Amino acid sequence: MNHEYFMNLAIKEAKKGIGKVNPNPLVGAVIVKDGKIISKGYHEFFGGRHAEIMAIDNAKKNNNDIKGATMYVTLEPCSHFGKTPPCAYRLVKEGFKEVYIGMLDPNPLVNGNGIKILRNNGIKVQYGILEKQIKELNEIFITYITKKRPYIALKFAMTLDGFIATKKYDSKWISNEKSRKFVHKLRNYYSSILVGSNTLIKDNPKLTCRLKNGRNPIRIILDEKGVFENKKLNIFDEKGRNIIFTKKIIKDSIKNTEIINEINIKEIIKILYQKNIDSILVEGGATVLSSFLKLNLVDKMHVFYSPKIIVNGVSPFRNITINSIRESIKFKCKKVKSIDDNVYWELEACLRE
Repeated sequence: MNHEYFMNLAIKEAKKGIGKVNPNPLVGAVIVKDGKIISKGYHEFFGGRHAEIMAIDNAKKNNNDIKGATMYVTLEPCSHFGKTPPCAYRLVKEGFKEVYIGMLDPNPLVNGNGIKILRNNGIKVQYGILEKQIKELNEIFITYITKKRPYIALKFAMTLDGFIATKKYDSKWISNEKSRKFVHKLRNYYSSILVGSNTLIKDNPKLTCRLKNGRNPIRIILDEKGVFENKKLNIFDEKGRNIIFTKKIIKDSIKNTEIINEINIKEIIKILYQKNIDSILVEGGATVLSSFLKLNLVDKMHVFYSPKIIVNGVSPFRNITINSIRESIKFKCKKVKSIDDNVYWELEACLRE
């Protein structure tokens, strides 16, 4: 059997959970018997069925006999009681003959234990199939579990001469319409979105996901002086949660909004991790973008280059001082593509000491 072919199908299944499972991983499963696919499944939403269970349920719903079958699953089956019972024991109970796994679960509650349960019960196990692709698929989950902080991505549109706005903070629009539509896929992918007070007041953004069946990210605002108070802002009229970090003591409660008196970014990241927020899309402005870079708190950048020149403007890196090429902040290109007249770069941060 072509193990990579079936694992690729499991990866496609896993992607169906994007925007629904955070802070859990994206997981897909495929059941094969006598060389034929008899069922598929994926982790459907946080607290919902795991991929293995959904695949088993689908098989039984169609009266397929799964005893002696083979399962392909992107992530090691869980071995602990969480929101659902352990999948590893269910695979034993159902009589699977072989299980092929994409990657081990980095969660210390599972790591290697799921495989041990399967092998101790006579099931043949092999792991590491398409591991690189599956780790990329679960970059958010892996960072959240191993680094105990949210995965952090910056997003901005930039002119050819390196500006995200004019000197008067006009930025509508640097990117084209298709690029702006693509941004809503990012907002669905990441569980929260973060901006500073300048962006909040000057642009009055909605900070929503406008994809059909998409989810609004949790809106996080860094507003040291509390300038949002008593202002009519779009974020207060949209569905979803707001978390505002400020020094100012705010006495009045605001619908769907939590006020936290903290402005240190590293402490804010710890608070968001404790709230089970596994990922942040930082959308600006320049002060906020450069602050995350200075603190070495960036995992990825999504950059939309536009063929426009404005000569003088606001740089997303304006608060960073670098005196030599050797000191430069380095990224590697994961993806580059044209979106009409824009060029989109997906850049992954290189390790910094």
